[in-house]
Amino acid sequence: MEISQIKKYIFKNVYTGLIKTAFTLVLSVVVIPIIIKNIGIDNYGIVSIVLVFSSLTGMLDLGLSKALISFQGNQKENKKEISAIYILNFGLFAAMLLFTLVVFTFKINLMGGKLKVDSSTLRLINTIAILLLSFGIFNNLLRASLEANFKLQLVNWGYLIQAAIINIGWLILALTKAPIRYFLLIPVAGTVVTIIYHLIYLPPIYTWFLKPDKASFKKVFGITFQFFKVGALNSAHLPLIKYVIIIFLGGGGRTIGIFQLSTKLAVMANTLLAYISNPFFSIVAKHKEKSKVYLWGVIQKVTKFLIGATLGGYAVFFIFNKFLIQYFFKEYTTEIFHVLNIVVIGYLFIATSESIQKYMLGIGKVNLVAKIKLTGIFLNGLAIIWLLITGNLNLVNIALVYSFSLVSIGLFWLFLSLKSDKQ
Repeated sequence: MEISQIKKYIFKNVYTGLIKTAFTLVLSVVVIPIIIKNIGIDNYGIVSIVLVFSSLTGMLDLGLSKALISFQGNQKENKKEISAIYILNFGLFAAMLLFTLVVFTFKINLMGGKLKVDSSTLRLINTIAILLLSFGIFNNLLRASLEANFKLQLVNWGYLIQAAIINIGWLILALTKAPIRYFLLIPVAGTVVTIIYHLIYLPPIYTWFLKPDKASFKKVFGITFQFFKVGALNSAHLPLIKYVIIIFLGGGGRTIGIFQLSTKLAVMANTLLAYISNPFFSIVAKHKEKSKVYLWGVIQKVTKFLIGATLGGYAVFFIFNKFLIQYFFKEYTTEIFHVLNIVVIGYLFIATSESIQKYMLGIGKVNLVAKIKLTGIFLNGLAIIWLLITGNLNLVNIALVYSFSLVSIGLFWLFLSLKSDKQ
């Protein structure tokens, strides 16, 4: 891929990513307030709990999806390794499906005793949460395969399809006053349809599939372990915070509903900016020797643009926050204002520094990325333990320490960018 092709690829993915994000944003702006008006913030929190574990795919994926992108760069020489990755991923998928069956059969409760829902709904929440995690592991590899073949724009459409099914499905159920348990099934339907969509466009591996040997598996594990550290830390942070809220604060769903909706709005703002930097990992990983200097210059320019966009976006948010809160939450309280405002700041810092992190991963500095993420999560964990010991564990304080860890991670990459620029 030449520099001119790199520019076209970046533009194509920014274009499709922005369309996907804009459409999802509009859909959420229209749908979520109607859903909350009809079922309440408490029930919104309950139905959203099934999505908590699905974010852990980056951990249970074991780094296989990122490794696939690396091996796909020279497909002719790495056919056995790529085949080994598919076999390992399918094995993980099958194992998680089995665990889903165990959770349902033995009524295993992973949500703690403070969540106030009836026993049948709780059983369904636990089962579907693990089922979505199972599908997510498989879907993660399909997305990586498309990205490795420079078809990230197709992944963007896949995310759009999944978001549309979940939002519209929940809207229909909310308007028809359907029982809450039906809401829990919609994310499953969305994930299955997205998997089918990805399979349609997936390059036909079966045409050249080779039986992997021990050396192939060893080579795969050597690379996946590096990416696993980053993937695990990436995917575990937010679900762990949500899990802390569910386990220690519990309630009828209001607390997790406020945090869930706040992070959803913050992530949408983050995603809108992050799509500009998403293609950089696969590009840098494949062309780090040929285009390293050029790409670093592009990333510095992109980062400066993101900083400006972030400052402007936050100013708009701060002016209209009361309207935003009343529109989405159907009420305005100091607690909601603090949680939403705090979380948005954290995610905006991550968005501004995302391209730098993608570059570092692409040139192989996986350990550095992992150490920074681990440091942020470790500090976050210590702060939560301190809040628990001192009796100050509440929603606002949890949001505060979570956002602080995100800001710390973002600042590190931004300062590193400035330092490298001077050198």
